[in-house]
Amino acid sequence: MTDTATMAGLDPATLADVLRLAGSTGFDRIQDQIRRTGGCSDPIHLQGSVVVRDKETRHVLHRYSTDTEPGGRLRIACGNRRASRCPACAWTYAGDTYHLIRAGL
Repeated sequence: MTDTATMAGLDPATLADVLRLAGSTGFDRIQDQIRRTGGCSDPIHLQGSVVVRDKETRHVLHRYSTDTEPGGRLRIACGNRRASRCPACAWTYAGDTYHLIRAGL
């Protein structure tokens, strides 16, 4: 007799991770990150913080930290142009080749 996780093609650790994420308060944010990556198959996970200051007054203009993101990471698209590595990102950048050729590069 097989369990539901095996039938769905998920190992138990992955299923537990998905259920933990679905029940968390950051579920809407993780959905937003996935949507913004455009279906990237291998997103880059960024961690850290950024502080933008005014050059003259040194006042903080903007502050961002991944501490508030689900899992403490911000996911962005890999941007790989090879379809064998990431079909979604390759499709996004497919039009670039046309414009580069047209521009004479």
